[in-house]
Amino acid sequence: MRHDLASLMPAPKSLRRAFKSWRLDKAPSPQHTFPSTSIPGMAFALLASVPPVFGLYTSFFPVLIYSLLGTGRHLSTGTFAILSLMTGSAVERLVPEPLVGNLSGTEKEQLDAQRVGVAAAVAFGSGALMLGMFVLQLGVLSTFLSEPVVKALTSGVALHVLVSQLPSLLGLSLPRQIGCFSLFKTLAAVLTALPRSSPAELTISALSLALLVPVKELNVRFRDRLPTPIPGEVVMVLLASVLCFTSSLDTRYHVQIVGLLPGGFPQPLLPNLAELPRILADSLPIALVTFAVSASLASIYADKYSYTIDSNQELLAHGASNLISSLFSCFPNSATLATTSLLVDAGGKTQLAGLFSCIVVLSVLLWLGPFFYYLPKAVLACINISSMRQMFFQMQELPQLWHISRVDFLLQVPGLCILSYPTPLYFGTRGQFRRNLEWHLGLGEGEKETSKPDGPTVAVAEPVRVVVLDFSGVTFADAAGAREVVQVRERLASRCQDARIHLLLAQCNASVLGTLTRAGLLDRVTPDQLFVSVQDAAAYALGSLVRGSSTRSESQEALGCGK
Repeated sequence: MRHDLASLMPAPKSLRRAFKSWRLDKAPSPQHTFPSTSIPGMAFALLASVPPVFGLYTSFFPVLIYSLLGTGRHLSTGTFAILSLMTGSAVERLVPEPLVGNLSGTEKEQLDAQRVGVAAAVAFGSGALMLGMFVLQLGVLSTFLSEPVVKALTSGVALHVLVSQLPSLLGLSLPRQIGCFSLFKTLAAVLTALPRSSPAELTISALSLALLVPVKELNVRFRDRLPTPIPGEVVMVLLASVLCFTSSLDTRYHVQIVGLLPGGFPQPLLPNLAELPRILADSLPIALVTFAVSASLASIYADKYSYTIDSNQELLAHGASNLISSLFSCFPNSATLATTSLLVDAGGKTQLAGLFSCIVVLSVLLWLGPFFYYLPKAVLACINISSMRQMFFQMQELPQLWHISRVDFLLQVPGLCILSYPTPLYFGTRGQFRRNLEWHLGLGEGEKETSKPDGPTVAVAEPVRVVVLDFSGVTFADAAGAREVVQVRERLASRCQDARIHLLLAQCNASVLGTLTRAGLLDRVTPDQLFVSVQDAAAYALGSLVRGSSTRSESQEALGCGK
């Protein structure tokens, strides 16, 4: 029973390691966590059509829960533009804005309460669906999530976010368009109402974007030189709030402001279960998108930092995060691209970084809320748009696909290993290429004894010194499949060098070799490592092994290990 509980809560072990190595695992400072959690949380709440304070709740409770249950050490959870936009569409459809404008204070509170209830019900439903997927062990579905699918989804949503924020940028009070062709309907409504734009809010938006966009570009271009990222969001929030307060922009020019943020936490409340049948059609795609984005992002950082994630455990973590946080009026949440990247750049290496972001959000909820009273909502809209920067730039990568094949072990003689790939590179077996290659080379997390993927525990035999990658069975590889081969070669380069392992590539057909070349393979291997046939590569490798006992250094240079 204790073992089962420990397997369901893997994070505490990594947290204990983080506390023991405190000096090695630098805690992200408040200037990193404040702009990456609190401010986007309030901004994405506008996309979900709920008051900004509920974005803060969604930036607190899910992070805390995932820190205990998740396996993604570098993953940051909370509000995400895609889910916020999808939630907002459901909220607007089920609780539309009344046609009669100028609602009284009481009517506005009732409308907000109904919308929060619907958003929480959507989170409850999506969380329950993910927990059901965990029970059925459907985490294997993550292997079928190709990179371009996720990129196409996020890029398309970035465009929708941009268009949906145009009314806030221009100071226009327009109902959100829902249903088919909502993007074009919103553009048409904005163009029609353009003469009624607010000059004050248009000026605020222009100045905000003029500050946020260059600052983000500077942070990306000079991330290695800057001791800490420039907190552009914090500066913009402070300047806009002070300007609005001193100039009374809310009363003189009717600039929409955030208003009072209630202090403390909401009382736990079970969402209205009667809403579940109505929101099922929204909860299912939100659950799938949550798992797709989170599993893909976790896999990227797991590959980068050489550890593994459990896709079924991720279903449990995100399902519990959504279901439990819905009891505190949170809307759907998932892993976040921008926040994860920022916290990793700031030095976060474990779930400990998520706990620090919780502390920052907690301080806002308990003490700093009144400072956001005069913050113009147009600034939050600009923060939403600027946070989509990475998604806009990735549109150029949409044609790429990520196809990875299973490695089959064919032949191993003392010191020589020949690995054959009998199928094209495709997404259905993502991750098997790197993991099985590591296993055969003895470069896994274990040392003398490792566990073969999907197999029993066995002892590693004679140390491998030369590996021939037989690509005669790879009849097809597109740009993304080739990039995966190049990335794996690059990631294993230093480890191969330390283990004195040399990699050779043999019998690529012209099409596959051309794709690998265009993907940059020749930037990391020399032509001496490419062979027309497996026999030629094996003969060269065996000759090198014979000479290696006396001239190992010359052999290493000839084979180009680690290049």
